[in-house]
Amino acid sequence: MKVAVPVTNDRIEGPGEAEEVHIYEINGNEIKLLEKYENPALKAMAARGVHMLKSALDRGVNAVIVAEIGSPGVRLLQGKAKIYIAENMQVNEALEKLIRGELKETNKPTHEEHHHEF
Repeated sequence: MKVAVPVTNDRIEGPGEAEEVHIYEINGNEIKLLEKYENPALKAMAARGVHMLKSALDRGVNAVIVAEIGSPGVRLLQGKAKIYIAENMQVNEALEKLIRGELKETNKPTHEEHHHEF
């Protein structure tokens, strides 16, 4: 499984807020970091999380672990990648929970579309 994780200070974030995106390969119990890059959402003006998620799909991921996700992100990932929710978690903890089958998978947004105040 190839997983994208939006990360700030080693914690799982929402796709529109994280400073970086980390791409991991998970094979059985083995976790391998493949790539880290600046979150393209930080430069976006609208639907920021979608920019991060699209960048991850472009890198071939089939799952994402996020702290939260809006409906544009859910629509983008539908049929392309699984969505796992990991609120208030460090990256390693979330990845280990994913391997153990303890992360909640969702196909629904965790919030409405325009939840950010600017």
